[in-house]
Amino acid sequence: MTARAAAVGAAVLLLAAGAACRGPDDEAQGPRVAAERLLALHGLLGRQPEDLTQEERDAPVDRAAIAALVDDVAAYDEFTGDLYVGFVVGALARQQGRWTTLVDGARAQIAAGSARVFLVRAGGAWKVSLAASVPDEIKRKAAGEKLRYEAAKAAGGARR
Repeated sequence: MTARAAAVGAAVLLLAAGAACRGPDDEAQGPRVAAERLLALHGLLGRQPEDLTQEERDAPVDRAAIAALVDDVAAYDEFTGDLYVGFVVGALARQQGRWTTLVDGARAQIAAGSARVFLVRAGGAWKVSLAASVPDEIKRKAAGEKLRYEAAKAAGGARR
């Protein structure tokens, strides 16, 4: 066996061993990275929501960046979409360092405490699915908040 053939054989064995050593944590990196980017976008990577200053809480978040990380945000009006994204971001932020990630093909789930954040692989990227991640109870509460918001907005507009 020549030295070149031995080197090629060793490289093939190393690649095969590396592939065999891939575990659930390697597979989970894509969804975790997407979740971490969503937290970073909101200034919460490594921080808790209560650690944000009022200025940080009031700062606008880039909607295009959110759309790149959330598969179905455009399916909702801005008010509802913001509430849903806020729910997901809060759930992820409060459980940082304690996530459990399961990947099944083009779908993934991050368990963040009692919350479950579902992601889909869309266009080669992992993105949060709000429809799957936001529980029905939260959706009902968000609908109520939207009605109160619209009523207050209409009442404020009528005074002008």
